[in-house]
Amino acid sequence: MTITLPSLRYYAHHGVLPQERKVGADYELTLRLHIDDADAHDALCHDRLEATVNYAEAYEVVKQEMEKPSQLLEHVAARTARAIIRHFSLVREVEVSLTKCAPPIPGFSGQGAMVSYSLRRQLCAWDFDGTIADTHRGIVRTMSETFRQMEFPVPSAEEICRTIGLPLQTSIEQLSGKQGAVADEAVNLYRDLFEKVGRDGVTLFPSVADEMRRQHERGCFVAIATSRGHESVKDLCRELGILPYIDYIVACEDVSTHKPAPDPVLRLNQLSHTLPADTTVIGDTTFDIEMGANAHAAHLIGVSWGNHTPQMLREAGATQIVTNFDR
Repeated sequence: MTITLPSLRYYAHHGVLPQERKVGADYELTLRLHIDDADAHDALCHDRLEATVNYAEAYEVVKQEMEKPSQLLEHVAARTARAIIRHFSLVREVEVSLTKCAPPIPGFSGQGAMVSYSLRRQLCAWDFDGTIADTHRGIVRTMSETFRQMEFPVPSAEEICRTIGLPLQTSIEQLSGKQGAVADEAVNLYRDLFEKVGRDGVTLFPSVADEMRRQHERGCFVAIATSRGHESVKDLCRELGILPYIDYIVACEDVSTHKPAPDPVLRLNQLSHTLPADTTVIGDTTFDIEMGANAHAAHLIGVSWGNHTPQMLREAGATQIVTNFDR
């Protein structure tokens, strides 16, 4: 289903020239909103407003964006599309066509200058440990100290790294061979110790923050699917300065089934109202890639700087290996 608000008229103050922004001019905007028929079923078949977009609300969102002066029509059109996607969860794709009716061109004769921009609802789901942040040394230190205090045989750094990306409970059970109450005790001890010996030295990998910012600016929903605890990853993102870019976090306590099961990605799809076909999963381990594949995500990106090798990521199904997001 497509809803169109054609030829909306505005007097606004956009333009490169100072005089344009001071005096203002006439603009015409056409808005097209695409909604999946299945999502609009109750509007189409049962006359229910909640299953469609309120035209008056859409008009108000556009009006608010048109009232913000900008130099470029391109910026206004893209900004308006992003605002619509964020405001209406039912909108699968939005198209904005914006015309400056009388552009300041000497001798101009025509119907104006037009910019058209379309934006589809998309999700980028990132892993945290080993993908966004270098937590390798902190995890190894914390796990080793946990095993020492629990009087378990201490695993090697290589053995610990092979379990990074799994839920903490699973990692400890695999590394120690312990289960039940004693494994639960080790999990609680690890979480306490990480705050003391693991957080120090956690840093962002190069180019990650810039890529997350670019995704956010393009209108993607940026999210984290992690086996770390929710508050732990949220606090780390705040300290690392990337929390403003992140729309959703699904952590170990937010789903009952964990990587490589698809549940974390599917939960993010629910939160962001996105489809697997419009989802990209980014991770450093085979658990991340398998999670994305099991969720039928369209794009599975492995990063080369994490805990599993590029070859392992390709064999798990990665459709792309990234060595630097700036390249």
